[in-house]
Amino acid sequence: MVPANARLGPVAAMSLVAGSMLGIGIFIAPPAVASQINTPAAFLVVWLLGGLSALCGALSIAELGAMMPRAGGDYPYLRLAYGPGLAFATGWLQLLAVFPGSLAAMAVGTSAFQLPIVLGDAYFWPETLGLDPSIAWASAIIIGLTAVNHIGVLVSGRLQIVVTVAPVAMLLLGTAGVMLHQGTHAGAFATEGVDLRLPGFAAMAAAFLPVYFAFSGWNAAIFVGAEIDRPGRNVPRALVGGTLAVTLLYLALCVGFLSVFTMGALANTGEAGTAAARLLFGGVGEFAVTVSILLAMLGSLNGTIMTGSRISFAMANDGHCIAAAASTSRRFGTPAVALWMQAGWALVLVFSHGFEALMNYASAAMLITGTLTVTAVFVLRRKLPKMLRPYRAWGYPVTPALYVLSSVGVLGVLAHNGHASVFTGVGWFVLALGFHYLVVRRKVRGFGERRAGSVAGPMSGHGADDCIELEAGLATKLGAEHDAELGHKLGHELGHELG
Repeated sequence: MVPANARLGPVAAMSLVAGSMLGIGIFIAPPAVASQINTPAAFLVVWLLGGLSALCGALSIAELGAMMPRAGGDYPYLRLAYGPGLAFATGWLQLLAVFPGSLAAMAVGTSAFQLPIVLGDAYFWPETLGLDPSIAWASAIIIGLTAVNHIGVLVSGRLQIVVTVAPVAMLLLGTAGVMLHQGTHAGAFATEGVDLRLPGFAAMAAAFLPVYFAFSGWNAAIFVGAEIDRPGRNVPRALVGGTLAVTLLYLALCVGFLSVFTMGALANTGEAGTAAARLLFGGVGEFAVTVSILLAMLGSLNGTIMTGSRISFAMANDGHCIAAAASTSRRFGTPAVALWMQAGWALVLVFSHGFEALMNYASAAMLITGTLTVTAVFVLRRKLPKMLRPYRAWGYPVTPALYVLSSVGVLGVLAHNGHASVFTGVGWFVLALGFHYLVVRRKVRGFGERRAGSVAGPMSGHGADDCIELEAGLATKLGAEHDAELGHKLGHELGHELG
């Protein structure tokens, strides 16, 4: 258990969400969206829909995070809602695609677009060792930030505040400057007028995938819920506040990009932030904006590393991942093995995939897992109606339904068009589900039979669910929010003692 004085406060928790979202996506995704959509109005509509979708998701899962503040993100909620098989498959999809894929994509993007400008000639130093500079620096970023998270959640939480607040402030100032100067007078707003016609569903769905990647991270706080101070209050505030703040920032940045570039020029910029700074402010402005973007990238990478490692940690506690992943550092209290497992797989992806493939690989998997988690809000409302909920999803049932329908619609259109990333994500999920049914379930059943007559533990097939319900019961009995949190702690600890 994380000591109270080492927990994330409300500012750090909100910075975790905002920092996890504010990554390379907002600078790489606009060109990808512009290549699918050729009018400024439709371009902004896609980004607005992406923000609303993320906000609906945050408003929904905040209920789960507040009522059961635990490590592991989606995994414990999916296990309670759907059972161990689907939770196992979703957890492994996140372990294989969502977090390592996001981590690899952001590290490769940062290395390819920001570091050459910031480091200058030093960027090419790895070539003297026969290494590709983009891969070498991406690997160094992953290893360095994983080491920071190994040291402790409080250290990485403070780093998160710095690398989130500073770039957000600088990017807002830069965007305001663009708008005050009315861009280049040759941007999409000035030259292409207002055309409210929207493209077809296929183009909208293809455009939504990079937008979804840019908004990924809106659920970050539930992955470290057990490490957030007063989670019943601060988890919902972090999820909703962080998502809303980033949505507004993204819309402002997109308006700024359209003030500078035509739709055709934006589609060919490669990375919009640095290109806009170079066009407007010259070399000095380009360097300053690139440093801001680099800080934002580091914040997103740090948040992804912090949250993703908690999945294998939670799964290992239920026997669904190697046992070592459940261990914590004696000195720092962090899930050290889980952190370095995640880093290792991310490095494999860095060496084997390009940026765009990594982005699509992670995004499709996020749509699948996000849909299942938001749907769990409906399931647990029915399954555990009396469970204490310090926060209830605002707009229920409309907000979770909107998120689910939009995500399923996008996945359906992409699958119909033969988008490889969707089939890869579904393939990993089906393989994990089959492996659980054929191997894990039988192993767990045999383990439970050998322990007949003893108290069932987390590996008995139902022990983990029983522990969660015990935790919920104690929280409900104790009543007030601070006592409810004590009930969650007592139930969680007692469940593991019984196991």
